[in-house]
Amino acid sequence: MNNEPVRIPRILIVDDEKDVRSSIADFLGKRIACEIVQKPDGKEALDLLDREEFQVVLLDQNMPGIDGFTILEHVRSKMPRTIVIMITGLGGPAQSYKVERLGGIYMAKPVALKALQLTIERELTKLGGFEVRALKPV
Repeated sequence: MNNEPVRIPRILIVDDEKDVRSSIADFLGKRIACEIVQKPDGKEALDLLDREEFQVVLLDQNMPGIDGFTILEHVRSKMPRTIVIMITGLGGPAQSYKVERLGGIYMAKPVALKALQLTIERELTKLGGFEVRALKPV
């Protein structure tokens, strides 16, 4: 029997809209065994990412000050295995291509929360080393 402690993933949600952050955090927190941290802007997110490790970063693209692309590039340079999902109301094929070229996953707002959950679970399974446990449906 494996006696190693179960490692649960840490998820950082960065969005300047509190309602968006809260709804994503509430949904995921009830469905995936994980630790969720929320930040309202790019500066706070970058400060935190310089001190702490996350397996998943969910980003809004368009925020005052530091935008999602800057954070995505920072995460890629410091934590190449971290899963980055850009959730944005701005978009189309050009935005999607740019996000993917920088190593992220693009999802359009309003994001389908179940699709977001499944994407996170799939990517964490690929990442390995973390137990991906879906909690009971609410």
